[in-house]
Amino acid sequence: MAAFEPERWSDVQLTTEPAPTVGYRTALVAYEESLIKGRYVGRSWNGAGFLNDWESPRLDPARHPTPQAFWLEIDGQLLASHWAWGGLEENLEPQGRHVIVTLQHEVRPVTVKVHTLLDGTPVLTRWLEITNTGDRPAALAAAYPFSGVLKTTPRWRAHLRDRNAPLYSIGYMADSHWGDEGNFQWHPLPNAGFRIDGRFRRDRHRHPMFVLRNNATGEHFIGQLAWSGGYAFEFDLDADVGLTDGSARLFFRAGPDAPAPQRIIAAGETIVTPEMHLGLVFGDLDEAIQAMHDHLRASVFLPQARGRGGWIETGIGPEVEITVDGVWHAIETGARAGAEVFFIDASWYAAPHSDWWSTVGDWEVDRQRFPDGLKPFRDRVHELGLLWGLWMDAERIGPKSAIVQAHPEWLGTAYDGERRLGGLLDIAQPAAAQWMEDQIAGLIEKEELDFCRLDYNVGGLGPGSYNERDGYIENGYWRYYQALYGIYQRLRARFPNTIFESCAGGGGRTDIGLVRNFSHTWVTDWQIAPRSFTITNGMTMALPPEYVDRLLGGQDGHITGDVDFQARLLLFVRPTMGFLAPRGQPASPALLGRVQHMVKLYKEFVRPFMATGRIYHHTPAFDGPEPKGWGVLELASADRSRGMAGLFQLSDPGEPEYLLRVRGLDLGRRYRVTWDNSGQTCEVDGFTLMKQGLPVRLEGALTSELLLFEAL
Repeated sequence: MAAFEPERWSDVQLTTEPAPTVGYRTALVAYEESLIKGRYVGRSWNGAGFLNDWESPRLDPARHPTPQAFWLEIDGQLLASHWAWGGLEENLEPQGRHVIVTLQHEVRPVTVKVHTLLDGTPVLTRWLEITNTGDRPAALAAAYPFSGVLKTTPRWRAHLRDRNAPLYSIGYMADSHWGDEGNFQWHPLPNAGFRIDGRFRRDRHRHPMFVLRNNATGEHFIGQLAWSGGYAFEFDLDADVGLTDGSARLFFRAGPDAPAPQRIIAAGETIVTPEMHLGLVFGDLDEAIQAMHDHLRASVFLPQARGRGGWIETGIGPEVEITVDGVWHAIETGARAGAEVFFIDASWYAAPHSDWWSTVGDWEVDRQRFPDGLKPFRDRVHELGLLWGLWMDAERIGPKSAIVQAHPEWLGTAYDGERRLGGLLDIAQPAAAQWMEDQIAGLIEKEELDFCRLDYNVGGLGPGSYNERDGYIENGYWRYYQALYGIYQRLRARFPNTIFESCAGGGGRTDIGLVRNFSHTWVTDWQIAPRSFTITNGMTMALPPEYVDRLLGGQDGHITGDVDFQARLLLFVRPTMGFLAPRGQPASPALLGRVQHMVKLYKEFVRPFMATGRIYHHTPAFDGPEPKGWGVLELASADRSRGMAGLFQLSDPGEPEYLLRVRGLDLGRRYRVTWDNSGQTCEVDGFTLMKQGLPVRLEGALTSELLLFEAL
């Protein structure tokens, strides 16, 4: 993780009267919690940097039914009261200021340590450490690491021009299914309960994040849960018109979701919940998103392998039968286009013309497919100056694999007792987890991998697997991901020069709990315009752009939109190139020229600032996954010296002209502007670019323009 920067200011204050109260400050966010009459409760949020010095601005927990700062249910009891103060500990660590509040339950044998990390950005990281201090197992049903009253808004109706307008709008990825990733939409928050689910009650392709906008007072809360299992974000707005004080109170809770018990805690055992990352920002949507990106870069994601990220990849995948000649062709074509990494995707271990998914788990090169093994390919890749890699579906064992015959008990078991979870390897079992880790490490060493692409093609798990433990039917998610994260953390430490890419049947696991252990992540298998814009648009809200992967040439992405439309989307993320020419045939010079132009722009213009740059979503939300009209993205360097804007005319064009007001430049500087369609340049001052704007005209559907800005 990045070193904690002293200029990223934070602190913590503890007062003991009239009750123990902890005040957290990070950037311009101030948040307070208190232990009052046995209840550990949230007291106030402030996005302008002010910490309360008196009681009146704070929430009175007696006036709210669920004010607790975390939500914990063990052995059939909601532990919302009867807590005793156990002290506060503060440590300065590389990631930031780490604060630990210890609470001891006075009735149940449970101790909770409330961990909060302040990294100097407007985002707090919160997790719980739960210890069973009793002499028998405890069944944990629910553990939401962050909850409480987000905001109390007095006289809220007086702040809205339309008295029927909603106080809050909630933004999140509207769809949870394959191919619809990144479909960010705003919805009015009702004066009632509202819940966003993923992976357990819904499918797995919804990224676990939300943005909550207060339409009366301007704050944006932004949250992400670092968890790859089932999850839930719950909101309960109490904004009755008849309230005598005219106030609206908003309760929330966020955490993992699965059938109870989610975890059996043995006597004397300590477990750790997933982290909730929650921030507060005054400003617009992009300012909230940039705050989250700053936070992820500062204290969540690991340093990139080989000193940097953003490698341009190419490879050959199972859309075609992979042959020796096909691999040679893909290597040469990808190198000519300007790729820096070459990998062979699924089926390198499977017999020719077989079902490649049926033998996953047998990670040995198939000598019918590749009689000379993989070394000749690796040598040629390195000779051309590229890095070398392979694909694995390490968490799955196929029905025809040797390993499933040897260890059928390692298959995950559904709640109906059937082993029908798509070949899920149950790494909640320590022996299975160790075998999986050994397979990945062994392949990296044996095949001398510079790059390892780890897939996860297990979908539709619903409740997932289970284990019988201490007389309980324990859900499998918690132990599974506890084991998985440990595996990838150890592999990253063991192979610091190996680039690890995560993919999960498309964007099935883009959460920051998993992505933190990888160099970048595949966010979708859908590359077809215009939905490809929706996905890139939304997923660069969820993750910093250098962690978002997109593909040119493959997965039918070539069937709609001109090559510039397709290629320019890749400039705003980390690019991969697939099939650029039929096997045995040279690439079209016209096509190859456009691809090489995109690669040159990426390497020389974009990549030097992408990992610290700021992305702007000029058209953040659409009314469905297939967008219409204009789509506009902007990426600018942190020092405002350069940037670019991509303007995309999507399906069903309306207005042929768009007035672009750039957001990431400097009002007082002058810029050279390059219009990529024509190659023409002009000089324009920052004030004109940002305040008056540049008109851009595109009349045809699925066309685009790219503007480059360089300070003079």
